Amino acid sequence: MHLRHIGHRGVGAVARRAMSPAIIALVVLTAVAGTASARNFSISNQSIRASFREVIFRGVFGTTNCQLTLEGSMHWRTIAKIAGQLTGFITAARLGPCAAGTATILQAGLPWHVRFASFSGALPSITSMTRDLVGAAFSTRETGGISCLVRTTATEPARGILTIGAGGVITGAELGGSIRSGAECFGAAGTFTSSRGVVTVLNSTTAVTLTLI
Repeated sequence: MHLRHIGHRGVGAVARRAMSPAIIALVVLTAVAGTASARNFSISNQSIRASFREVIFRGVFGTTNCQLTLEGSMHWRTIAKIAGQLTGFITAARLGPCAAGTATILQAGLPWHVRFASFSGALPSITSMTRDLVGAAFSTRETGGISCLVRTTATEPARGILTIGAGGVITGAELGGSIRSGAECFGAAGTFTSSRGVVTVLNSTTAVTLTLI
């Protein structure tokens, strides 16, 4: 019996012929899926400030429009892609001048919870991240003279949408959501909108980045 010598290159060729196209495809897909599922978000700083020129609450009796500054901290530099996960707190909330109506933040309600909700864009490049603000409590005195109490919950949160630009830089933030008022305003729903807010590291003008790891 004659044995044919197979070199290293020949062994590789035999192995490739032995692997069916289906097996090769499965190996590739498994590798890609593993990489995608393992990705988390990394934020450059855990102490953040967001300033809004306008935050507008449109209630059944009128509209309140005030400046707003939020300050908070993230629990970790790494954020898992798990909807509903608590990722940080809003520890300070201050209203500025109001262009319409007046409002008061109920400081006893702090800190507010910040929960991851979703992101937009195709991995590895994302264009926005949505976070829910739960526990925010304030009263509004609208242009009609009626005062209403509003409190965000897990089922009716205020939503903060971070816009992500080149290099993962957070280029802005907007607030939105639909929340019911208290019984004093018949439980009528009001809506949040805002101007595009500026997001920086706390007590600094340094931009914040949000990237995938």
